[in-house]
Amino acid sequence: MLAYLLDRFRTDADTLRARAATLRNGPAQPGPDANMSTAMANACDTVTAMLQAVPATADAPDILASLQALIPLLEKHAHAEAAPPVRAVYAGAATRVREVTDAEAQHLGTTRVSDIAEDVDEDVGEDVGEDVGEDVDEDVGEDVDEDVGEDVDEDVDDDDLRDNDGDVPAAPHGGQRS
Repeated sequence: MLAYLLDRFRTDADTLRARAATLRNGPAQPGPDANMSTAMANACDTVTAMLQAVPATADAPDILASLQALIPLLEKHAHAEAAPPVRAVYAGAATRVREVTDAEAQHLGTTRVSDIAEDVDEDVGEDVGEDVGEDVDEDVGEDVDEDVGEDVDEDVDDDDLRDNDGDVPAAPHGGQRS
């Protein structure tokens, strides 16, 4: 990822310098003139220097974090630049770094999510099923059965069902209650 970005901006700088040399020695061509091509090459050199500051010996997540930290700096350079072609170099670099880091983050994230999922299934999932599940069945389930059962037994009276004690009104017209 870092090597790709370094190669990309070094190659762009070399191409822009070659263009500037061609324009200085030959006929005019469409696009930026020799001076603007040189300024764009210098901007590519600045981007390359920023990328070289990222420690290449770090692990992938650290490189990724360092590259992501460059994006606001590249955008700041783009906003500060007066010449649109040079501004485009910095804005393009920010876009390219963002695309590369997003792709790498997705790759790392997918790998990490699958690793975590396996660990959860193996380590935590079994413990939850065995320990917590049994505790819930034993502690809560029995309490619920006891408390609800006692309340039901206390509130429902056999006399209520036959309407002998007068606390439940009789069905209208001598019919049965629903």
